[in-house]
Amino acid sequence: MKFKNMTVLITGGARGMGKAFAKEFASEGANVALCDVNKEQLEDTAAELRDTYKVKVFEGCVDVSNERQVNEFVESVESQTESIDILINNAAIHPLTPVEKISNEEWDKVLGINLKGYFLTVKAVLPGMRKKQYGRIINISSEAGKNGGTICALHYAASKGGVLAFTRNLAKQVGEEGITVNAIAPGRIATDMAGSVSDDENQIYVEKSAVKSLGKPADIANAVAFLASKRSNFVTGETININGGTVMD
Repeated sequence: MKFKNMTVLITGGARGMGKAFAKEFASEGANVALCDVNKEQLEDTAAELRDTYKVKVFEGCVDVSNERQVNEFVESVESQTESIDILINNAAIHPLTPVEKISNEEWDKVLGINLKGYFLTVKAVLPGMRKKQYGRIINISSEAGKNGGTICALHYAASKGGVLAFTRNLAKQVGEEGITVNAIAPGRIATDMAGSVSDDENQIYVEKSAVKSLGKPADIANAVAFLASKRSNFVTGETININGGTVMD
């Protein structure tokens, strides 16, 4: 129970990788705060966590690009727990729109959720982490942030590249206060996002990988748990590639 009495906030926590993260932390005794825009799936996941792991679960229907909603959810969680110890920025969208068809509104929406949302949640939890002189911030990027992606839209790749620079800069600012900041760059993971493209398109990724398969949400959850633990005390500003060997650096 390595996260017992700790509280983790997971954005985009209702399904896919976010749900896998929630199950990993709940299984290790953490209180779990989930936010997502899908109210029905959010409530189902929260109920499953409570029933299975008997931990405290807080859920909020939150658009992470909306500062008021983010602040209200963080304040609500902090009022019911000692503090938020771990933040996992995971919420993202990925419309597969060719560059010439991306509207200004769609560009702003993707960057608003995938990058600005990370900024808003960090800004909301930092005061509590600084007060405690402890915190773990883990930002989910993508291999698209490094290589432009295999099947990927321009605004998504741009947002995920921004997450990598955001992570490094923030790590430098808060390291002396006991707070580490790291990123994970997943490859193609078997979630609804991968399911939004054809089997043939996913096979392109598989053939480029060293292990010849898609990843599983649990593959990412294992790395997140390490970065959130005290075993990673001396790791900050780092990006871990988890992609089956499509990006090696």
